[in-house]
Amino acid sequence: MKCSEVYRHICDNLDQSLRTRRCREIRRHLGVCPDCRAYLTSLKRTVTLYRSITPPRLPKAAHDRLIKALQANGCFPAVSPRHAQPRRSGKTR
Repeated sequence: MKCSEVYRHICDNLDQSLRTRRCREIRRHLGVCPDCRAYLTSLKRTVTLYRSITPPRLPKAAHDRLIKALQANGCFPAVSPRHAQPRRSGKTR
């Protein structure tokens, strides 16, 4: 597997329990490629930091514009408006 393929599919490897052929190939590649290991470490740190902060509250209009922009750029499929809002934890702000 090439580094470019690892970069494209590395998020599949964030869940270490996945046992697909692609994940095995990614893990094999990570065993020999320090650059891809550093990239994976950076991704994991980013996720950890992201989870440690309280997300800012966006006005609904700004949220809707953000969702449309992300969808227009292929970041995720279109969803119905009632499913566009991220689920909130039980925390109060």
